[in-house]
Amino acid sequence: MRRFYWLLVIVAILMGVPYAALLLNRAMGPWEATAIEHDGSVTYMRFDPDMPPPDFVPIYPGSQVIQASFLVSKAAPSGVGRLELAAQSSLDRVRSFYRSRLEAAGFVVEDLGTLGLNAAAAAYIGIDGTLVARRPSTDDYVVVQIGTEDGTVIRSRLLDLHWRKISETPGETQARD
Repeated sequence: MRRFYWLLVIVAILMGVPYAALLLNRAMGPWEATAIEHDGSVTYMRFDPDMPPPDFVPIYPGSQVIQASFLVSKAAPSGVGRLELAAQSSLDRVRSFYRSRLEAAGFVVEDLGTLGLNAAAAAYIGIDGTLVARRPSTDDYVVVQIGTEDGTVIRSRLLDLHWRKISETPGETQARD
């Protein structure tokens, strides 16, 4: 087990944390969890790197799936999905790919940049860019967070995609009107 941890450290340094996370998640394998909320409702969670995303969530070409998860709860009965990818590409190429793919699928895409953070804060927490896409006709909402580059030999970045229904998103009631 100790060798595996050292392998993860070496991979993180050479190839970036996204690839170390990929190895760790593959070693753990798929798993599920159930939570009982304070109101007595049940939340179901599934974690499986081989779980496919919905058709409207594109996977960046050449990227590797680190982890995929899906949660169903009382507050989000349609579910909340997440897909983490390890990609070797520039910020501009990633942003352009997701903007064009989501717009072609009927989404209105907004580029939020680094979410109002100054350059030092964004670099510290590892955010290079954020896209938010809404498709009111199908009630779909997608967020693409693009991480900063990582790794010394092979440069990689984390792509963190989230999706859910607009009507089930806290603070998004104006998008339904």
